[in-house]
Amino acid sequence: VKNGKHICYCYIPTRAIWDTDVYFNEGIIKTLFNLTKPLLKKLDYIAAQNVDQFVAISEMTKNIIKEHYNRNADVILCPIDLSMYHSNDEDRQGFLVVSRLEKWKRVDIAIKAFNKTGDSLKIVGTGPEMEKLKSIAGSNIIFLGRLNDSDLASEYASVKAVVFTPYIEYGLIPLEANACGTPVICYGHGGVEETMISGERAEAEGLLPTAIFFNEQTERSLLAALITFKKTTFVNEHLVKHAQNWDIPTFQQNFRAYINSCSDSTIK
Repeated sequence: VKNGKHICYCYIPTRAIWDTDVYFNEGIIKTLFNLTKPLLKKLDYIAAQNVDQFVAISEMTKNIIKEHYNRNADVILCPIDLSMYHSNDEDRQGFLVVSRLEKWKRVDIAIKAFNKTGDSLKIVGTGPEMEKLKSIAGSNIIFLGRLNDSDLASEYASVKAVVFTPYIEYGLIPLEANACGTPVICYGHGGVEETMISGERAEAEGLLPTAIFFNEQTERSLLAALITFKKTTFVNEHLVKHAQNWDIPTFQQNFRAYINSCSDSTIK
């Protein structure tokens, strides 16, 4: 559009290009990407310079945009659709992982940890690592595959906690869990630092926790977090209220105000 502004709401610069070694397993696809990576990075960088303003979904994304594109960004946190989720006052059993089953998501550490504890763990999701993960999983671990939104919401609301293992720029899953009154045990780096209230932070600041963090992507660190989780009290109503800070109407209002501030005329 002539004289228009290009505002990019960016989840993260393309992970396959900028973080190839972590994103891909060994194989022909990774080899091809490594061969073409210098060109792809150059083209992606050039394209990024045509954006008038970047808006990042988190401070982590903001920093990565600066690192890869040498561009500044503002931050507007991504929303969740609260109408999809509900809390459950019935007795909760077991734990839940919701993830695309890819190597970099590190679902393997959850499986190894729960193999040792014997606690029930359900895993929602599919992906190239599924068969490998199934091969190392004990009988206490059930793979549910892909679920529709309604069934996923029911799973969120039926467990003691959701386990979240990846290092990622945001992570809607912990917020979706909270929206169902369910706490999270998560790798404590990346976007979760902006959306979750860890047990340590809650204690230091006189807040109620929404999650327990583990500081290394290892089985041992997750096992320690599970022990801490079992000693921690969570308030379901508080978790639901916390998630409401990320509702869609609030996001729409904030994003529209931002767009208007970037424009010479009001955008409808």
